[in-house]
Amino acid sequence: MLSKKRVQVYDRAVRSAIRFTGVSLLLLSLTGAHGTAPQVDLPPLQADKWLNWVGEDPTLKGLEGRAVMLHFFVCEEPKKSNWLGMIRFHREFVDRGLVILAVTPESDSAVKQLLDLYPLPFAIGTGSAMAGSWGMGTYGQILIDHQGEEFYRVDASNGVWNGKLRKSVNGSRPVGGAACLQITVSLEPLRGTKRAVQAMAKGELAKALGYLEAIQAKEEGELGAQAKMLADKTHEHLASVLKQIEESLSAGEAVLAQTALDALAKGLKRHPAGKPFLELAAKLKDDEAHQTELEAAKVYDNLVESFFRMGYGKNEKRFNTMVRDFPGTRNAEKMRNYWLGMLWR
Repeated sequence: MLSKKRVQVYDRAVRSAIRFTGVSLLLLSLTGAHGTAPQVDLPPLQADKWLNWVGEDPTLKGLEGRAVMLHFFVCEEPKKSNWLGMIRFHREFVDRGLVILAVTPESDSAVKQLLDLYPLPFAIGTGSAMAGSWGMGTYGQILIDHQGEEFYRVDASNGVWNGKLRKSVNGSRPVGGAACLQITVSLEPLRGTKRAVQAMAKGELAKALGYLEAIQAKEEGELGAQAKMLADKTHEHLASVLKQIEESLSAGEAVLAQTALDALAKGLKRHPAGKPFLELAAKLKDDEAHQTELEAAKVYDNLVESFFRMGYGKNEKRFNTMVRDFPGTRNAEKMRNYWLGMLWR
C-alpha cells in the first residue's frame, strides 16, 4: 500500500498530466509498477467539403494504420499557417505513411481563393467545426499515430517538428494511389457479405462487386438486401469519385486526377463499372493539354525539391524557365504566384 505522502505526490503528478481537450479528459491510472492509460475515443473528422482529395471523406477508421496530422487554420492570415513548413512536411513524410488534413471553418470559395496563391498539396476540409470538437483554437496541430491515438498537440501552426513526425510515422503505411477505391462500411456484415466488405475496405472493388452480384443472383431476404445495399453503395462511391476526378481536372490538378484515374482503371478493368474510368483514361491519353500539364507537374516537382535543397537564389532562373516553357498550365501559375512571388517568405 502506498504511503499517504506518496499518494499525495502521485495525485499531484496525475492532475498535472490530465489535459482538458474540450471533448474529454485523458484519465491515467496506475496499477502497481506498471501504468496503464485507457484509450480515449477521438472526435470524428468533419468538413462540408474536402479539396485536394479523391475518395470517400476521410475518417479515422478509413485511415487506420496511417499517421495523421490535423492542421487547423483560417485563410485571413496565410503566413501564420506556416504553409512552407507544411509543404515540406508533406513532401518528406507522405511516402512514410503521413496523411495531412488541413481544416478550417471557412467556406469552399474562400479556400479556393487561397489555393490560387498557395499551392497546398494536401487535403483541406472546408466549413469544418473540428476546432471546437477537438478543443483547438484558430491555429494548431494534432498528430495521431498509426494506432489511432493522439500523439502530440500544440496551439500553433509551427509547433510540430521533424522529430515528432518521425516518431508519429513509425509503423505507419503509405496511403498510396489506390486509396480512392477504399470504402469504409460501418454496418456489421452478415456472414455471406463479410468477404465483400473486407474487399471494399481494401479498395478491391471489382472483387467486392463480384461477390455481391453473385449473392444477389441467388439469395433473397436479409442477405440479398444487404448485398444490394452494399453494391449500391459501391456504385455511388464510384460515381462520386468520377466527379471528384473531373473537378480536379478542371482545377488543373492533373497529377491528383491522373493518379486516382490510373488506380480505378487498373482495379476495375475487368468489370463493367470500370468503363467510364477506362474511357476517360483513353481520352486524356490523347489530350495534349493534359499531357502538357503532367509534364509541367514533373518539372515543377523537381524544382520544388531543388528549392528545399539549395534555396531560392540558385533556383530563380530555373523557376522562370519553367514558367516560360509551360505557359497557361496550372503548375506554371503555382510557380509564378507562390515561388517566384516569394509568398513562402
